[in-house]
Amino acid sequence: MGSSSLSEDYRLCLERELRQGRAGVCGDPSLRAVLWQILVEDFDLHGALQDDALALLTDGLWGRADLAPALRGLARAFELLELAAVHLYLLPWRKEFTTIKTFSGGYVHVLKGVLSDDLLLKSFQKMGYVRRDSHRLMLCWGRSGGLCWLHG
Repeated sequence: MGSSSLSEDYRLCLERELRQGRAGVCGDPSLRAVLWQILVEDFDLHGALQDDALALLTDGLWGRADLAPALRGLARAFELLELAAVHLYLLPWRKEFTTIKTFSGGYVHVLKGVLSDDLLLKSFQKMGYVRRDSHRLMLCWGRSGGLCWLHG
């Protein structure tokens, strides 16, 4: 990594992936190694992530007899959540990223296949989404007097 910040390195990696036609998670092995090191060794980060990360892991592994497929399912779910965040970060103006259809294949089979509705909603709320109805989460652009300005 260069002298720039980690978030800048991550942003640049995402932009490279996008230019190559892959609007997804960062695939740079050296950046992934640095991020892994931070996740393993940064105890302050452990405290910041503790509530959500451990709840998501526990939820995804609870009652699973075979951990290997459960961990693969969790990895796919985390990647899809990261992809949603990346899309908002890189392309916040794109209309297709303002609504999450909770009946879509990715949501039903990847996310709900391993995580509870409550934890999924909490994760998407941290990205700025609110429940619009039983079938959609929508991006909330701002709040005033307890009301949310929905996009879309």
